[in-house]
Amino acid sequence: MGQIVTIREAASSDRPALEDCMAELQAFERSIESNRVEPEAIRGKYVDHLFAECAKSGGCILVAEQSGQVVGFVCVLCRVESREIVEKEREYAYITDLVVLDRHRKAGIGTELMRAAESRAFSRGATRIRIGVLAANAGAHRLYHKLGYSDREVVLEKRLGGPAG
Repeated sequence: MGQIVTIREAASSDRPALEDCMAELQAFERSIESNRVEPEAIRGKYVDHLFAECAKSGGCILVAEQSGQVVGFVCVLCRVESREIVEKEREYAYITDLVVLDRHRKAGIGTELMRAAESRAFSRGATRIRIGVLAANAGAHRLYHKLGYSDREVVLEKRLGGPAG
């Protein structure tokens, strides 16, 4: 690859590209997590949801652009209040989504997007940042560990009504 990547805040004209990225992410997640809806069923609604959440939290969607094309994005919510009353420090930033289109992966774009999201969150007063990852998404888990994230909580799930397993 070797092409220059620009990280910038998403514009309204990026919406089709954001939806395409979201659809690719959703399709990948469906391949490792059965409880994901069809990408086409939510791509527009989900992008609307991200923009609404950004407006509430002082967050933003940052896009990675290469040769005039959006090749990925990260959404960071900068001021989120935990609903867990047992937590002492309740405010944090949250990365809702990170996606780099398949043909552009392994070029450091995900790392650039994450660093830009962390910088944005810090500039808006965040002192902690969280991200969720599907248990079966080993590649993303490795990336986040490499960037200094550590496992904080593990959520387990069991389907009811069948054999205990």
